[in-house]
Amino acid sequence: MNEISYLYSLQQFGIKLGLSNIKELCAILNNPQDKIKSVHVGGTNGKGSTAAILSSILREAGYRVGLYTSPHLTDFTERIRINNIPISEDKALFLTRYIRERIGDKDITPTFFEFTTALALFYFAEECVDIAIMEVGMGGRLDATNIINPLISVITNVEYDHTEHLGNSLEEIAGEKCGIIKRGVPVISSETKPGIFSIIENSAKEAGSPAYGYGRDFVAESLELDHYHSRFYYSGLNYSRLLLETLLLGRHQMFNMGTALYATELLTGMGFDVTAQHIKNGVHDVIWPGRLETLQGNPPVLLDGAHNHAASIVLREFIEDVVKKDSREKKIVLIFGALKDKDVESMLQELIPCVSEIILTRPDTDRGFQVEELQKRAEKFGKEPYVAKGVAEALTIAYNITSASDMIVITGSLYLVGEARTLLSRGLVSG
Repeated sequence: MNEISYLYSLQQFGIKLGLSNIKELCAILNNPQDKIKSVHVGGTNGKGSTAAILSSILREAGYRVGLYTSPHLTDFTERIRINNIPISEDKALFLTRYIRERIGDKDITPTFFEFTTALALFYFAEECVDIAIMEVGMGGRLDATNIINPLISVITNVEYDHTEHLGNSLEEIAGEKCGIIKRGVPVISSETKPGIFSIIENSAKEAGSPAYGYGRDFVAESLELDHYHSRFYYSGLNYSRLLLETLLLGRHQMFNMGTALYATELLTGMGFDVTAQHIKNGVHDVIWPGRLETLQGNPPVLLDGAHNHAASIVLREFIEDVVKKDSREKKIVLIFGALKDKDVESMLQELIPCVSEIILTRPDTDRGFQVEELQKRAEKFGKEPYVAKGVAEALTIAYNITSASDMIVITGSLYLVGEARTLLSRGLVSG
């Protein structure tokens, strides 16, 4: 079995929360997590954007920055980056082979995510990064990334997602997210629900860690947004109404922006040399594909990896605030597909009323929600959906029922968005 086949074969073990495997893996690799400085970014929504913003600012300041995120959109190597350059496929294969050899006949059966996390940590240590930004995969307490001892812990927000693993209440989910809090390590959160933030704050207090919250210690105020950029004022530890412009879209980015900038300020207090200009340039240049990303075309295509109810609200607000503002006559066609563990009904309830037509399909994964079941859920909300066997067929239908002045919106799953992005970027489907 070659290295790529081996790596993806680990997906058969699914999701197994716990730290025993990652501890054993890292031990046989001489504990690379102890050789690098890091920031740990957890939460339900926005953690990828927050990690990307922080990475971009620190790169702009001249630091060698590792970035570990999941899932990938189009290629596995996107998960592991240094200075925003994905690990080369050759290097990924070499390290996979090396780690397999080190495992040998030891009784370790890692999951795909555990192996990937160990690979990323080993790569970052080997490449001597100045700091690594590590995004939590799921939850926090039992996530493989929780082997690190970071300089700062970040919890973006707490919403319903992965309830079968994390709990059925926001309080239970918050408890799992708080598992990344380490003794004496500062915690920053963009969570604004008072009851949930108090859980984070109390967990931090128990760990002897200072906690900083959005709206209390820092804030980012949304000024303007359109299809292509957003403008914010940031106020925090050392800045008051610092004007920032970014290619990241949506009013929700003010929470991610504020959180990343406050983390930057705390890092500055820990010896990292980051100026206001570094912040402005880093924020301006950050790109996070597949999150309210507009691809030019006839019509344009809006890609957004919203995969839970809260993220669907953000997408709906963007459609209402920005897309429809251009022209109330614009036809908006929604292509929707999701994974079978998602609350698709709550997502469709938000999105269907603000679009003209809906096309249902299934991401190309065994975890995809069956289209026939999606159709039953969608019909409850008053629109007869089109049905497509895959993303390519869905795009073909969308182009056939739209004109150049309309818009196609693709959402429901990052897997779906990744497939669509690949097809569109390669010109395999077009209007």
